[in-house]
Amino acid sequence: MIYYGKPVAEKIYERIEKEKQDLREKPFLAIILVGNDPSSSAYVHLKEKIAVRLGFGFKIYHFLENVTQVELENLISVLNSDKSVSGIVVQLPLPASIDTNKIIENVDEKKDIDGLLGNFVAPTAQAILDILNYYQIDLNQKKIVIVGHGRLVGQPLEKILKNQKINVAICDSKTNNLKEETLQADILISATGVPGLILPEMVRVDTIVIDAGSSEANGKMVGDVSPSVYDKITNFTPNPGGVGPVTVAELFLNLIKATK
Repeated sequence: MIYYGKPVAEKIYERIEKEKQDLREKPFLAIILVGNDPSSSAYVHLKEKIAVRLGFGFKIYHFLENVTQVELENLISVLNSDKSVSGIVVQLPLPASIDTNKIIENVDEKKDIDGLLGNFVAPTAQAILDILNYYQIDLNQKKIVIVGHGRLVGQPLEKILKNQKINVAICDSKTNNLKEETLQADILISATGVPGLILPEMVRVDTIVIDAGSSEANGKMVGDVSPSVYDKITNFTPNPGGVGPVTVAELFLNLIKATK
């Protein structure tokens, strides 16, 4: 079965449409984008499209890669104090010249709808769980392997699953034999941003594969999973069209919560 994200996302938007009726203020999302990374730009413009659809306020603060730490921190300070701004997203990754941790820590945790400071659930991590739940995939007695331990997906998803007493293993750049680990997975979740990292010989025929990676290769947006993998397995999320749409929906659900 192909686990498409659109029907999952639409369920979330139905909830958002109901909940926004009770709001006293109009939700407003501010996004800070640095540089012209294709993957980041694509996600930002998708968020803009959804904001327009929902009737929410939205503004992109787009900087060149030579922006300074001080400039970004000053903008965040202004957005933190602006009562009309409900949520702030710092689109990652930032250039190496910027101290990413310090930038994130400057965001008001009540406006951090990406969930980096712990006040909200990280949208992509929740999106993966939404998809598994929507398609009625029981996580109990399953070996889950997460490839990638970043702050947006791997770390928060590991925390959620362990809190639910779910069997989960983490692989990252320090993992010696990635293939050996991934072949043990009943459910394989990859979120590294490395194009084509997951190859056919790294998965079993019955493995459920969730591709939460996003990067640019040869002018196209691609995931972590090589297209040749889909000739071997039957249960997977497409990329694009899988985790991405649900992630955006969860982000706007967090925006509703922040506005409240």
